[in-house]
Amino acid sequence: MTSLIEEKFVLKKFDRKKRSFLRRFNWNFMPFAQKDSLPDPRLLVPHQREEVSELIDLVKEGDLVSFVVSDIGMGKTALCRFLVETLPQEDNQKIASVFLHGPSVERREQMLRLILERLELRVEGGDLSSEFDHLYRWYEDYPDFLLVLVVDEFPEVSPDSLEIVRAITDLKGTVWILNGRENQLIEFIEENAPALLKRRRYTLELEPMDLEEVRELLIFRMAWARGGNYDERIIEPFLPETIEKIYKRSEGVPREALKLASNAVYNAIKEDSGKITPELVFEGRKKKKSFWSFLPFVGR
Repeated sequence: MTSLIEEKFVLKKFDRKKRSFLRRFNWNFMPFAQKDSLPDPRLLVPHQREEVSELIDLVKEGDLVSFVVSDIGMGKTALCRFLVETLPQEDNQKIASVFLHGPSVERREQMLRLILERLELRVEGGDLSSEFDHLYRWYEDYPDFLLVLVVDEFPEVSPDSLEIVRAITDLKGTVWILNGRENQLIEFIEENAPALLKRRRYTLELEPMDLEEVRELLIFRMAWARGGNYDERIIEPFLPETIEKIYKRSEGVPREALKLASNAVYNAIKEDSGKITPELVFEGRKKKKSFWSFLPFVGR
């Protein structure tokens, strides 16, 4: 069992090695961390930047409903958070954006109140009708604004919440972006709100990356950690064959590729390696000798 002294010593030693590694490659932070919001779509889905730009353009035009679909790990949630953070910063257009996590929406009243909270409009103790009145007044007070409502894992919301979605969709200046696994999303809407399918204007399907696209993702992430000069095409400390192994192990799934790359960096730090070789691409922890193993009576 690891002692408190040993644990503190090892952690401090690792932190020193980590800081040294970051300085060596001019990284301001670990580049492969799964952050909620990122400043550029190239850090999420570099191979589908054009589709993301098309979605943004359609949203700005006021299209009613768009879908973001993919299997698990492709970056749906991260992309939607990026859109929520980015759209209000668009020049020459006033946009308010709201992010809702589908599994947390258990009733229609909750969905409406969450939207009002995000818009800083919630009135304590109000019934559904009075709270809808507050939302209507928001539209009256801000007629030049486009309201973008993004729902993560939409098939997980309560079915009665679709009543709120339908009602708000009828309001001018409203855009919905709904994400989920495609089959589940379509089936859920067909069963509970088929009219939404007729309002769908665009579907962005996130797809697995090929080897070159995985390489691009890691390069962009490292450029971001160095300050955001995305024109720098630096793959160090990774070797080409290491990136190939990450691609094969991840099967092109962005979340898995980033996780493997992050683990490889930590493994390199532990091993005092200035190069990330294929041997460092693993998830489990290798067994270490005890801190006290130098003593002749330990480990016998």
